[in-house]
Amino acid sequence: MMKTVAAGSAAFAAMLSSGIASAVEQPAGHPAANPTARDNGVTVTELLRHALPDAPGHEAAMVTVEYAPGASSTAHRHPGSTFAYVLEGSIESQVEPGQPRIYTKGQTWYELPRHTHRISRNASSTEPAKLLAVLVIKKGQAVVIPAR
Repeated sequence: MMKTVAAGSAAFAAMLSSGIASAVEQPAGHPAANPTARDNGVTVTELLRHALPDAPGHEAAMVTVEYAPGASSTAHRHPGSTFAYVLEGSIESQVEPGQPRIYTKGQTWYELPRHTHRISRNASSTEPAKLLAVLVIKKGQAVVIPAR
């Protein structure tokens, strides 16, 4: 089973910082349960969490983020290193202190831990977009933290 959480407003950070962190107390390598919420056309699906034996106390979390046409999430941070890959469409992203940039299918980027993600949105108002992200985080941490 997969855990699906939809987000796009202040609920995005609140749901993910409390919901995913507590819901994924599953054996390493097993997907979480699948509670669902919907908000603003952004859907985050946690595919997998797995302990990292070479990094005690840490785990990798793999998620997909699907954006409806024109959808965006609110400002947020990720507690660990984040590696993103665009699966479809075009996604505009800005992680401080960088400039906004549009990534298209097949492109990748890296986000430093705890840097504020000011822009995360579908660059198209007519086509959906989707990315795959892998985060390296402390065991049990949420994948998203509300921006201050």
